[in-house]
Amino acid sequence: MSIDFAKKEAREGYLQSKLDDLLDGINASYGQSLLDELMSRLEATVDDFNKEVDELMGSLKKSSAEKEKLIQQIKAGAMPKAEEAPTEQESSDDVEEPRELSEWEKRLEGIS
Repeated sequence: MSIDFAKKEAREGYLQSKLDDLLDGINASYGQSLLDELMSRLEATVDDFNKEVDELMGSLKKSSAEKEKLIQQIKAGAMPKAEEAPTEQESSDDVEEPRELSEWEKRLEGIS
């Protein structure tokens, strides 16, 4: 029997026939056991996948709800608690760049 491995159909046919030969010997004694093990592993895999997807969806919903809440607070003009507006002193420090003190400011520092 000559097989042309250059053609996809010939390669697939060859592999299929070899697998069928192997499975014929296995099916007689282990077929049902292998099928049962395969099914239990597939069920465990699907259960794990569903659990992970449920956790991800719960996390996504929680994150989305928090974002929506922050957006509503910003629209209403209220700053979120975690990001309170800086005090007047902090905001003036952020705006001004460091500069050299004038003579008058140096004298005031010396008095203090």
